[in-house]
Amino acid sequence: MTHPTGSDHPDPAAIAPFIAELAAYFDRPLNPDYVGNFDIELNLLDRAQSEELTTILQDGSLVTIHGGVVLDDGNTSDHHLYLTRGPFAGGILFLPHDSDFWNVAFVSLDAFLDAVKSAWETNTWLSDNHPPTTPLHRDPAVLGTFIHDLLDRDEEREECVIQSAIYSLAPVDPDLLMRLALHPNFLYAEAVAGQIATYPALALRPLAQLCSEHKVGQVAGAGQRALAAIDRLGSTPGPDGEV
Repeated sequence: MTHPTGSDHPDPAAIAPFIAELAAYFDRPLNPDYVGNFDIELNLLDRAQSEELTTILQDGSLVTIHGGVVLDDGNTSDHHLYLTRGPFAGGILFLPHDSDFWNVAFVSLDAFLDAVKSAWETNTWLSDNHPPTTPLHRDPAVLGTFIHDLLDRDEEREECVIQSAIYSLAPVDPDLLMRLALHPNFLYAEAVAGQIATYPALALRPLAQLCSEHKVGQVAGAGQRALAAIDRLGSTPGPDGEV
């Protein structure tokens, strides 16, 4: 993952390496093992198929802001997209059709292709070969600036972009986390609580407590799980068995 390149007017020099990587990928012949295996949702696309499906999905904010290019169509209406700009350029976005959990599942094209290979070799669904947790962005400050900018723009159509980005956000900036937790879109607070549960810290307890008291039940539940994760930190035995 890299620094923002500008979602509205990307710098051609900044996005050039990612455009080149994508072009090189499509220049290579497709491995026939990775095409048409719909029983494990494994069906990579060639350049023409990708362009056709990418055009269909262009109206989605997640696709346009990140410059997403569709890589597969496993006949499930779920897709993996290579991102050409923004803070996640070079990463792979997972875009499921029946969930609001859109996340950058892989940090690179190579990581995605490793999962493709694993799915084929183990005869398991491609989505089952995702990392167990969403990879964190390598630079929380860069991602934080990106999210703050979107919050400042306050465009409803971009809320899915913010929510998706939270899943890659290390919970280290209390001001940003509080801004997200208090936002009218309760899905932000739920995502923040989820990040705290995955990466708990004692300093985040007040924020977890706030989420646990949310009027929306699914946020409160996520907040309670975050509190439990933090409380477990305090009960972890020391090297001699002390708590």
